[in-house]
Amino acid sequence: MRLVLLLLLVGCGEPVDLNDEASKAAPRAKPTAEEALEQPTDPEASYSYNPAGKRDPFRSFLAEDGGGASVGDNAPPLQRWDAEKFILRGVIWNADNPRALVIDPEGTGHVVRLGTYIGRSWGKVTSITQSGVVVTEEYTTPEMEVVINPITLALGGTSRP
Repeated sequence: MRLVLLLLLVGCGEPVDLNDEASKAAPRAKPTAEEALEQPTDPEASYSYNPAGKRDPFRSFLAEDGGGASVGDNAPPLQRWDAEKFILRGVIWNADNPRALVIDPEGTGHVVRLGTYIGRSWGKVTSITQSGVVVTEEYTTPEMEVVINPITLALGGTSRP
């Protein structure tokens, strides 16, 4: 039994004398408040990344940021422009599956339904009524708060509530 205990203690690093009174002493007490304040703090432990004002590291540096079709050439046609840039031209609202016709900045018409993604910020069509279409964009702030941004496309133009 002593051999097993001795092998365990030797494997831990420092040699320990089992007959030494100092090794049998009580473990060291926790530091006092004054000692804790005197100890240097780790600057990495209190660091918090804030992406505000920084470019998106996953976005291609070759792409333009002008709001036109060049940014999302590989994106679906409805996600190449911001949702505010679409113009609502027609609505079929009194049906089981309401639909709307929106025109993109290039003049191409697209039919959207509830749940259709539209805009660069992954806006989703959440409502189609007689007077317009509501596109809802959700994003998270650096403070981890969810912000919901409703955009109303009214017949003939865009308005925000």
